[in-house]
Amino acid sequence: FSQLNGVIQGPLMMKQAGFPPFVSYLSWVGMPDGVITATRPDNGRWARRVRESNGDGWLRIGDATYTMRATEIVDDEQRLAMMELWAAKAGRTLDEPLYEGSEPLRDWKVFFWTPRS
Repeated sequence: FSQLNGVIQGPLMMKQAGFPPFVSYLSWVGMPDGVITATRPDNGRWARRVRESNGDGWLRIGDATYTMRATEIVDDEQRLAMMELWAAKAGRTLDEPLYEGSEPLRDWKVFFWTPRS
């Protein structure tokens, strides 16, 4: 997925398995073995749905759709390392908020998506 960085601009589309079939637009960073996404630590809808299910879903990046499984990264060292990559793609540092009123990026939650077999 790292080969998609810089080639595909803008957010990806994420659809969780289950009902109702919500689609969310997410900022992302491709890694060799998966995709990093992040969200505010406010227990928002899409993050809550990932936590309540087995993480199965689909990511649409450009014209391609991938069958994926999300895993929340809870180890702080690993989460912050992934968040640094996400922040850099967003043109921010970990100490900056993404927008006025949001938390610093170091507090955000990270989900890593890997292909389902």
